[in-house]
Amino acid sequence: MSSLALFVEVILPLPLAGTFTYRVPRNIEDEVAIGKRVVVQFGRKKLYTGIIADRHDKPPTSYQAKYLEELLDDEPVVFGHQLAFWNWIREYYLCHLGDAMQAALPSGLKLSSESRLAIHPDYTGEMEELEEEELDILEALQNNTFLTLDEIGKLVRKTHVHAIIRSLVEKQIVVQYEELQQKFKPKTEIIYRLADWLEDKSKMAEVFDALSRAPKQLEALMQFIQSSKTGKDIYTEHGRSKGVVKRQVLISDNGISAAAVDQLVKKEILVKSELEVSRLIDTDAWATEDIVLTLEQQKVFDELNELFTTKGAALLHGVTSSGKTEIYIQLIQEHTSQGGQVLYMLPEIALTAHIIQRLQKHFGDKVGIYHSKMSDNERVEVWKKQLSQEPYDVVLGARSSLFLPFKKLGLIILDEEHEHTFKQHDPAPRYHARDAAAYLCKQHEAKLLLGSATPSIEAYFNGKKGRIGLVHLTERYGGVQLPHIEISDLRLERKAESMKGPFSSQLLQRINETLQRRQQVIIFQNRRGYSSFVQCNGCGWVPDCVSCDISLTYHKYSNDLRCHYCGHADKVPHVCPNCQSTYLKTKGFGTEQVEEELALHFPSAVVARMDMDTTRGKHAYTRIISDFEEKRIDILVGTQMVTKGLDFDHVGLVGILNADALLNYPDFRSFERAYQLMAQVSGRAGRKGRRGLVVIQTSEPTHFIVEQVVRNDYQGMYESELVQRKQFRYPPFIRMITITIKHRDREKVDAAADALAKALDPIPDKLLLGPEYPLVQRIRNKYNKQIILKMGGANIKERKAQIFKIIQEVNADKDFRSVYFQPDVDPI
Repeated sequence: MSSLALFVEVILPLPLAGTFTYRVPRNIEDEVAIGKRVVVQFGRKKLYTGIIADRHDKPPTSYQAKYLEELLDDEPVVFGHQLAFWNWIREYYLCHLGDAMQAALPSGLKLSSESRLAIHPDYTGEMEELEEEELDILEALQNNTFLTLDEIGKLVRKTHVHAIIRSLVEKQIVVQYEELQQKFKPKTEIIYRLADWLEDKSKMAEVFDALSRAPKQLEALMQFIQSSKTGKDIYTEHGRSKGVVKRQVLISDNGISAAAVDQLVKKEILVKSELEVSRLIDTDAWATEDIVLTLEQQKVFDELNELFTTKGAALLHGVTSSGKTEIYIQLIQEHTSQGGQVLYMLPEIALTAHIIQRLQKHFGDKVGIYHSKMSDNERVEVWKKQLSQEPYDVVLGARSSLFLPFKKLGLIILDEEHEHTFKQHDPAPRYHARDAAAYLCKQHEAKLLLGSATPSIEAYFNGKKGRIGLVHLTERYGGVQLPHIEISDLRLERKAESMKGPFSSQLLQRINETLQRRQQVIIFQNRRGYSSFVQCNGCGWVPDCVSCDISLTYHKYSNDLRCHYCGHADKVPHVCPNCQSTYLKTKGFGTEQVEEELALHFPSAVVARMDMDTTRGKHAYTRIISDFEEKRIDILVGTQMVTKGLDFDHVGLVGILNADALLNYPDFRSFERAYQLMAQVSGRAGRKGRRGLVVIQTSEPTHFIVEQVVRNDYQGMYESELVQRKQFRYPPFIRMITITIKHRDREKVDAAADALAKALDPIPDKLLLGPEYPLVQRIRNKYNKQIILKMGGANIKERKAQIFKIIQEVNADKDFRSVYFQPDVDPI
């Protein structure tokens, strides 16, 4: 052991610059290692879990290093290459290392302390000169071992209770302390095995004879023996030939009395114990299918393998229903057979439920899932599984799966790479999974495959320039034709007064024909809720959110008005507060209203909805998709969720209700996104040998994007967009950073934004736009002002570091310390 004191650099899950130096107690110096978790005190009292990023013998010069409180792990929970990945995230996306740690680790691996209050051990019981609120707290503590700050706040009906607590502490009536909360709890099940002494057959005969007078106990023992012999639910052999049976199987599944089993334990015939078990998918699926590629699929597969000999990344541009997934599976098979791991990324949790069954048919229980709808404990178990000696060969997940600990990553597949949900918006780090995956692949010397029927302009541009490989899959699987697309001109429908709510007569007729053929219908409306807003017909008053500069959306199911920015909800007014008129009407329509009106038009059809409101539950996606696959749903109404790569066999018609809203959104990507959404949802129609039909409702039938969707002309859309992007200096020709300045005080936002713009002005080779307020100026009671930086040329990394330094310096100014500066690199 070295005579020098040992120090470690610790990453904390806080938005603060750099790491923090702590001293290692002598008794654990040999045990500390990079990647292990430690408990440290930060500030005066707060305890946090941190990750060791480095160890050295240099004490800090500006402060006295505190000692580590506790070492939590026997083995590292984070690999060294993951820490390097976090550092890249920090540099590229202009955030703090703690932000990257916060995004990377599942909550169950991050512990933080909770302030608690208990009665002072020397308190004599005197209650003189106590305020009413102090008395309430003291009486509550006399009935409880401790109270948390949240519990105290609820007790005295106050948000800020520190003054009351400080008074009680000063009077030595209570003590305040920190309790570390262990978030991850292993799942256990009760199991039974035969006692060792029953290995003697004569002893077993004596037991049967004795239990003849206790028939229920005898039945329980017989059932145990039967279950253990068949091997059903055997978890471990405990070093013996006899198996074990879990309590649920013995009691619940076989109807055995719990009392009878307990008596067998009391008589020491059965031994009861607890076993740690997995929360992860308990599947009986084993590899049962092999992929047979078509001639074109095989050609594309060979092209990709050829490209991967010289390039680290490739884009597969395949039309909808062309069989990209089969090619993915073949590539996964190839890489896993060579000992590599594969990460298969999808933009939407709904798709993981849809594709997991297909993957399990080929790779069985070697497939793991990781996404935000899983519980904290489930996510920790996946993380630990990846650290084990037998990690998953294939992980299927959303963007957060990039942060999992991979030992031998060989391939990342980013399906539907154009989807905006691959970009993290809040909180920091605001990373894009596509670019982060590219870095991860370079780090592991792995390959990256991007796939889409409507690639992002940036990805396709890189493919055309030869920066990454580009392969085309132009035929639909099985020779199915692309859907026929009809345009429903809303101008003519309104003139003829043939509109029925949000539906044209043409669309209603097509829906009816499709249902008569016993086919299914998908209706796409990119707005949830019942209606866009409520308006007074007398004076035009519209109810707005109290915290945001946005009108409230009406939700009929819950009969309230909601803000889709902050979640604020209000009751539906019956009288206009402005003119006291009772004539209030809903305007516009969302998925909820579409669902209701379709049920009225087609009463014999089963109509369901898939949007954020109906998919909040953990298994809601799976239930809706399963019901639609099994034809228990005739018409599915949805937002963007229904546009993603879902593969249904019986969809004969897709209806797009409001193409105009997509085309007229004020953003430089609006035409690209409008094309992608309409082309993607159109691709859900016509599978299994039948050509599908798409009806697009629009008031602009001759709009060039609509015409390109009709012709399936991605190339035309790409070329026209590229001309505009180059002319007005937008990606892929330049890089963009949006900096949002936030504060409750509008004047302070203005001053901070002006100060930052002035400080950024000397940076070379950049175009600075703003500061300007966006369309929605106030969100969650904070005003938002934006500065947009456009940069090209070399040395972008150095200029980004300079930008981040300037932001920190302006934020450190005493006038702007309360202002929030939010950089967003490569905004979408």
